[in-house]
Amino acid sequence: MKHLTPRTRRSRAAFTLAEVAVTIALVGLALAWLLQTLNTSKVTAAYTRNLKLARELALLTLGQIESGLYEEEVDEDRIDGTYAEEGYPDFVFEAVIGDENFRPDPNDQQAFDNWRHEQQQKSRTKKEEDEEAEQPYEKIQIKVTFPQIQELDNEYSIERWIPWRVLHPETPEDAAAADDSAAGGAGTSDGSKSK
Repeated sequence: MKHLTPRTRRSRAAFTLAEVAVTIALVGLALAWLLQTLNTSKVTAAYTRNLKLARELALLTLGQIESGLYEEEVDEDRIDGTYAEEGYPDFVFEAVIGDENFRPDPNDQQAFDNWRHEQQQKSRTKKEEDEEAEQPYEKIQIKVTFPQIQELDNEYSIERWIPWRVLHPETPEDAAAADDSAAGGAGTSDGSKSK
């Protein structure tokens, strides 16, 4: 029978230096991948939270506009504000009423040059003002801007068509003018009043 010396037994029971180095390298790679995955999931969760919150705040603003809270600002066709009162000072909004466009982002280096589009909108608006036809619906666009996370988009926009009378309620002066024009126009087709 062969007897092993104590030295030979030790070498068989232990790991070699190469095996330990490979194991440490694999564990290090697995930890790096795990940390990267955790970071990505945190960023995605934060972005999703901001996007959902921006949607809810945009719907809140839309409801406030429909309820008449911004009645004085509606005539200006553009409303700007922040959500500091709701507890979100980093979230700001811009509401555009009618055929207006949002203001271009001053930080955007590749902003769309919409000068020609705005000129066409102005000429179209002048024609519509000349006709003075009452529109049954008014378009409202709301853009909520929130803090940017990495290179992800930091804006949320909604658009809704609202009945014109909801945004521009009839005042007593308008009602009196409508009654006067209806009473004055109750004539026959040749322009003479009926008896």
